[in-house]
Amino acid sequence: MGTFTASLVLILIGFAMFYPLLFTKIDQSIQNAKGTRRFLQLNYLLHLIAGCIGVLLLWIYNVNYPLQLSGIVYLIVIIVVVLYYWKSAIPQWNLFSASLVFGFLVFYRSFNEIVEITPLWPGIFTGILSAGAVSVVTLLIVSIFYKSNGKTPEGGLVVSLVKYLSVVIGIRLAWNIVVLFNISVETRNGELMSALMFFMQVDLLKLILLVLLGLMITILFYVLFRKYLFDKMHKYKLWIFLILFISIWIAEFLYKYFLLQYGIVL
Repeated sequence: MGTFTASLVLILIGFAMFYPLLFTKIDQSIQNAKGTRRFLQLNYLLHLIAGCIGVLLLWIYNVNYPLQLSGIVYLIVIIVVVLYYWKSAIPQWNLFSASLVFGFLVFYRSFNEIVEITPLWPGIFTGILSAGAVSVVTLLIVSIFYKSNGKTPEGGLVVSLVKYLSVVIGIRLAWNIVVLFNISVETRNGELMSALMFFMQVDLLKLILLVLLGLMITILFYVLFRKYLFDKMHKYKLWIFLILFISIWIAEFLYKYFLLQYGIVL
């Protein structure tokens, strides 16, 4: 399995695991609206598609038979849960908790099998942050697109999602600073240097892209949102969110590249 495919598997499994956490918020936003049930059902489908593709890739590349079987069990669980809530409201305590548990087990085992780092917990921690960022920004773009077509309520949901995204990105930024400036890397010559200096020497272009797409664009977006998004720049809202969506997805592939290529958890 190549680096790109391995990154895709980890991102999709994480997305499928994390996305149900947002379903209750979506359901609350549409309970008093008419004709918006399809909005929630579309997000169910995104959840299922991500899980199916991730598990399918595990089987195609024959990663690990027990992991592959776990993936099949996970797919059965999420399909049953989605069908159960397809036309009914989601209560506070719901069966998506089961899909979260099974999703995390597959997510953990996928990291354990694909990523060669010790200890594993930093990879799991940043993997959950990645899953959160990808999930929230995906729901943001879906919400804005539906709103532009007059199909679903948007205001309160989008405001909440932007707050969630700012928290996730803020934690990721703090983690990156700690790793880049405080973690020492040993080169082939036995020389010790900071992770930042190491990346500047061996992969400067990808590091610049990561900082630009994963951090700078997100911070710029947040400033634009707070000041202009519901006023002067309203007509450009979809394009702003689309740029954010693309930048975060690319950044997550870069994060996984550094993890898989160098074993450094950013």
